[in-house]
Amino acid sequence: MNKRQITKKQYDFLEHELKYLKKEQFIEEKESDRILSIYQVKNVPFITVLAAIGALLIGLGVLMFVASNWMYLTKPVKLVIIILLLILVNTAGVFVSKEFPKTARSLHYIGILVFGAGIFLIEQMFNISINFNNSFLLWAIGTIIIGWYLKDTAVLLFTTILLFIYINGSMFLDEKSYPLAILLFLPSLYVLLRGFSYPVTLTFFINALSINTFVLFLLEFVPKLSPDHSATIISGILFIMGIFLIYIPLPLRAERVTRIQGHILHGITAIILTFDFGLWFSLFYFIFLLYLIQKGSLTSIVIICALIFRYYLNSLEFLPTSFTFIIGGIILLGFGFFFEKQRKKRGGNY
Repeated sequence: MNKRQITKKQYDFLEHELKYLKKEQFIEEKESDRILSIYQVKNVPFITVLAAIGALLIGLGVLMFVASNWMYLTKPVKLVIIILLLILVNTAGVFVSKEFPKTARSLHYIGILVFGAGIFLIEQMFNISINFNNSFLLWAIGTIIIGWYLKDTAVLLFTTILLFIYINGSMFLDEKSYPLAILLFLPSLYVLLRGFSYPVTLTFFINALSINTFVLFLLEFVPKLSPDHSATIISGILFIMGIFLIYIPLPLRAERVTRIQGHILHGITAIILTFDFGLWFSLFYFIFLLYLIQKGSLTSIVIICALIFRYYLNSLEFLPTSFTFIIGGIILLGFGFFFEKQRKKRGGNY
């Protein structure tokens, strides 16, 4: 049986707990040793880091060399250089992948940089009037394929960043049309995300990309339907979306990240909506936050603090600053008392 890889911190914690269990005679020493033998401390990925930095330096160095001599080269030579570099580094990566997987991965990283640079250089060479944002889209197409081939979360994370640039650039710089191509990418990213067992950082960024895409969709179409109340409608839809995200059933690792993002989304939009709907909305939302806190949502406490601060800024003219802080302090002390009481009921430590 292959040993389970865990971090040094996790291994130390496990070892400490097993010593406690042996001391209290819950388990015998042989059983403790058998449990420890299942685990192995992960090695620091020094080779991976070294190879990745090396790949970055080589990629940048080659691109700088080509760029510095670019004006002296003919167009056919330029094109051949780009294509050859792309083929060579990726082919080399495939050939050495079995014996030197980390080095192979770094060669593919160089290929990704060359591919992106090649897109921009070819556009410049042949005066192709492709939109700046679409260049990032083409780059993302290449990186998502490499990410799928390598099963590499870092490459997919880079793809997500490229798509962020694409969709926001399309809306705020180009301002011609909604970037519909993103609707093809998002399902693909989620399929890959599932295959990678929902790594936290990648899940966060892909979810953020989805939220960003939806926000841009609303900004594009809602003002056309209701120009006078578009801001309120958009905030309201996003508020509902935020609540939806905290209740949608997902695998555990994805659920934790998605819930935090849902809380952030409904928190920000709710504060915006308090300016449109006044005190009654704030009151109902405050009750909802108390319900979430009762369910164990610590993020909701932060949102309540933000809500208090929002009304503090609004009440500067007629409410003393000290009184506002006293109210806020009483509320937070109340939360502290509530959580302490709940934990004592459950027999937990705090």
